[in-house]
This record gives sequence, structure tokens and C-alpha cells, in this order.
Amino acid sequence: MNKEDHYLTGSILRPFGTKGEVILKFKNDIPEKIKKLESIFIEVDGKLVPFFIYTLREKSADTVLAKLEGVDNEMKLKELIGADFYLSPQQIKRIDYLIEEFIDITGYEVKDQYNKHIGHVLEFVDIPENPLLKVKTSAAELLLPANDDLIIEVDDDERYILLNVVDGLSDLD
Repeated sequence: MNKEDHYLTGSILRPFGTKGEVILKFKNDIPEKIKKLESIFIEVDGKLVPFFIYTLREKSADTVLAKLEGVDNEMKLKELIGADFYLSPQQIKRIDYLIEEFIDITGYEVKDQYNKHIGHVLEFVDIPENPLLKVKTSAAELLLPANDDLIIEVDDDERYILLNVVDGLSDLD
């Protein structure tokens, strides 16, 4: 399986309880239809390995408890902790998620409305009604609002985000 053909969806946080469950942390809020997922692809030694899901139950807005096929002892659980998990394009369509929501913008260049370099995205912070971009500049780390009103353009081919930012912000470099 090729990672480039799949969408980074989240990571495995830690084991939960004594029944072999793990906590899956999603990059975005969990859609209601996620409970219909039959499998996920976990990155193991640089390759995507399919794992079938026995049970899946919501824990919070961005985490679920999952029991995975073949993960039945503590040793196997420990091997997966911290690993990223992915969904295929077919799975994304099946749960009615927009593919654009899964594009990983980490590393994208951030430019202001004048096309001046501000920095690079370290993380997308998904706060309801107030999403933020954590951006590394040459001088500091900034939290910039990432709502639709301020985003002028996102170019996934060139990997940059053009933002309408307050004057003087890009002078922080």
C-alpha cells in the first residue's frame, strides 16, 4: 500500500483498559458515520498495514476507543502506540467526509495577502468556530486564525496558504 494514495487521519494514542482497546485520535472532529468503518491502515515500519476493526465507540469529539483484529496482547499494542493511521479514498467517500479536510497542511508555506513569506505550518489546531494555524517564523511561533474569511488561497500543488493577515504581522521575522 502506498501512503501517498491514502489520507493521514490521526494517530494511535495509547492502550485503554484491559480488553486490548486503543485510543485513536483523529486530526479532525469525528463524523457520525465513522462508526461504520470496517478497517484502518496503520503505518508499521514505513508501510501501511490494514487492520480490521472489531469495535469502535466514541470517546470524545476527536477520539474513539477501538478494538483491532490481531491486536490481542500488550506487546502488539505497544508496537502501535504513536503510529499514524490512514484511510483510503474509498473509505473517505463512504463516511461522507470531504477529502479536502484530510489534506495534511503541515509544512505548507504561509504567505500574507501581499505574497510575502511569513513562515511554515507546524500544526493545524482545530478549535470549533476558531481554527488556528501554528506557524514557525524565523523569529518565533505564531498562532494565526485559519477561518474561511481570512484564507485567500490554498495551493496543494505548490504547498502554500495565502492569508489575509493584519498589517505588520509579517514584520515579526
